[in-house]
Amino acid sequence: MRKQQKQEKIRVSNGEDLLAFIPQILGYWPDKALVCIGMAGKALRATMRLDLPPAGGVDAKQFAAIAAGQLASDEQSDGVLIAIFGDNDWTDPAIFPHQDLYSCLRTAFAAEGMPVRDAWYVGENHWRSVECTNPSCCPWPGQGNEKIVGSFVNAEFIYRGRRVEGNPNERVPAMTAVTDQDFALKISRSILPFLGPLAESGLGKTQLGVTLGAWERSLTHWPERPDAAMSAYLLASLGNAGVRDAVMVSLAMTPELSLAGLLGVGYLTPDAPTLVVPVNWCGGNQADGYDITVLDESDHAGGGAAATFGAVLLGGNVDGGRCDDAPNWTRLDRAEELLLFLAQSSQGPANAPALCILGWIQWCRGRGTWAGAYFQQAQNSFPGYKLAHLLEQLLECGYIAPWAKNEKSAWPGYSFMEETS
Repeated sequence: MRKQQKQEKIRVSNGEDLLAFIPQILGYWPDKALVCIGMAGKALRATMRLDLPPAGGVDAKQFAAIAAGQLASDEQSDGVLIAIFGDNDWTDPAIFPHQDLYSCLRTAFAAEGMPVRDAWYVGENHWRSVECTNPSCCPWPGQGNEKIVGSFVNAEFIYRGRRVEGNPNERVPAMTAVTDQDFALKISRSILPFLGPLAESGLGKTQLGVTLGAWERSLTHWPERPDAAMSAYLLASLGNAGVRDAVMVSLAMTPELSLAGLLGVGYLTPDAPTLVVPVNWCGGNQADGYDITVLDESDHAGGGAAATFGAVLLGGNVDGGRCDDAPNWTRLDRAEELLLFLAQSSQGPANAPALCILGWIQWCRGRGTWAGAYFQQAQNSFPGYKLAHLLEQLLECGYIAPWAKNEKSAWPGYSFMEETS
């Protein structure tokens, strides 16, 4: 679910403008999907996309109640717009193919104080208003979809450099495919000496400080690409689940907070006699000067860091509530680029954690379809990879990262706000 930011404004004045807005904000043309957009007065608010339930396979009332409950988490919304993207055109005026679902959605949103203000059905070639019966503006089977592509809003987005691309389920495998086989071969050779030691002693207090320092060095210097030795070290470090979680928190907040959080929950272990360090990047220890330490080891500070650590992993969840403190989105945006590079530079089981973290970043942003595509790709690399499976289950039950539902903490990936005129 995505929040809109109050900066640049694009005016939406009719159905084709609104429908052109949807694939732009999602990043792709929805397929077999329900899209709901909250409204506060005339201003567009959060956007939510859900897979259309199979006919007869899901309780429409329950599905509608979940959808309405999720969008109602934006307390400023007082209405909703609905777009149903189906397989075929709606050709028979007497038979709306999703009538039961639509009726349940109207009831559920009204119960949340968000009445449906307008709704559209988008088929394979035509779109039309769900409720308009005037043939002069809504002829059967509707307006051609090319009218959406040619709308003012779509042209404005293109002018601003934003284009709609393919579905994430198709794009993620292409985006994370190995781009340099020679480099990937070097990584596969370099990673072997790191895997065992980091798996066994990666949670040593000093060792984890060095590992987080390596990630911090790589993040700080990006877009300078790490060499094969450093890339192998970063990927190998994620093979330890506790270290992987520490890296996730470090990328979202700070490495010092992450290290303190693991200390606070008691997960750190004694260090091995010899530390495992990345080498041969400009000579010496590549993380030299980026060693991470716990700044405050008091019980009070440790407890606070431990609570924050857990909240970050759950997308901003604090004791079942929500966290108003946003992650450092600038760091996470840069981390996404670094992780994509690592994913494109390796393959097989060692690649699964990086793919999973990429999905977690998307989930924190409220982009569930993108997150699910990454989780599936992680499981393709490592069948049964536990974290990807668990996060995918959260998606399937409709759990949205609390950060994405809170305007104060939502990802500011799009710097504009849309309004109807």
